[in-house]
Amino acid sequence: MRKYFLLLLVATISSSCFAQQHSKQRPFWTAEILLSSSTFLSDLGGKNFYGSNDMRDIDFKNTRYALGTGISYNYARGFSFGLNAFYTRLSADDGETTWDRSYRNLHVRTDLIEAAFKLEYTVPQNSGLLRGFYINAGSGIAFFTPKAEVNGIWYDLRSLGTEGQLVDPFQIPYPKFSLIIPFGVGKKFYLPNGTTLGIGLSMRKSFTDYLDDVSGSYFDNDLIRAKSGGIAAYLADPSEGEGGVGTTGGIRGNPKNNDNYFLTGFKIEIPLGMSRGGNFNTSCSFGGSWINKNGSLPKIRKGGKTSKIKLFK
Repeated sequence: MRKYFLLLLVATISSSCFAQQHSKQRPFWTAEILLSSSTFLSDLGGKNFYGSNDMRDIDFKNTRYALGTGISYNYARGFSFGLNAFYTRLSADDGETTWDRSYRNLHVRTDLIEAAFKLEYTVPQNSGLLRGFYINAGSGIAFFTPKAEVNGIWYDLRSLGTEGQLVDPFQIPYPKFSLIIPFGVGKKFYLPNGTTLGIGLSMRKSFTDYLDDVSGSYFDNDLIRAKSGGIAAYLADPSEGEGGVGTTGGIRGNPKNNDNYFLTGFKIEIPLGMSRGGNFNTSCSFGGSWINKNGSLPKIRKGGKTSKIKLFK
């Protein structure tokens, strides 16, 4: 019971200690929890016009979720450098538009995992109304798997070669990954215990037009069927010839516009204990530091024996 009481006491004291250190602008680490929605900007669905890769082509009906985590090293004066990772499921459907793209009748669900480094600047807390606003940019890599559904079964589109990649000797299957450039803006709100809650918008610029498996032109569907089967042929062209769509060599996508996506949501930044100058929680009730460098609390005597409480095993 004494150990649990001490843990509660130390946790309470640590909040005030953390506030002291923030005021000194010492470098420190934070862990991040990222909760967002994701919106696809691709050749499919979207506005009632030609497909694009910018914010004009938003299709809110196909907004999906995104989950992530990260870690950042925070310098004085608002600068930080960090690494984060996201998982999201992107979605797009020609059935959501009433323009000519609806005749194409393509749809996609893309599972995507990304990892990125970011440099971020946050306006310091003593900056009046601008405090907490931030901007960031970086670089990273995204691994993606486009899929489409037939009779309740989702098929990996890349492995089917829907634009003739497995038949045409002048083509090869597109890579499973792409470089990305993430950049965004947002606002942080400071909580009493040193944690921050951020709300932001973050764009992802990719360097592939195949996040949705659609980029070039229609290939000979009979050759696709002979190589990969009837499912591949159907997913290559489910249009049934409506609106003159689906002819061999006809436009299937726009290779001039790479696919993009963006995330909108929340991030929680939780301060960690150690900084470059030693333990982050210093100048507190226990003297120089209440957490030892090996992750233990001060020694506790019980029944003539000495023991330690491990926080970071």
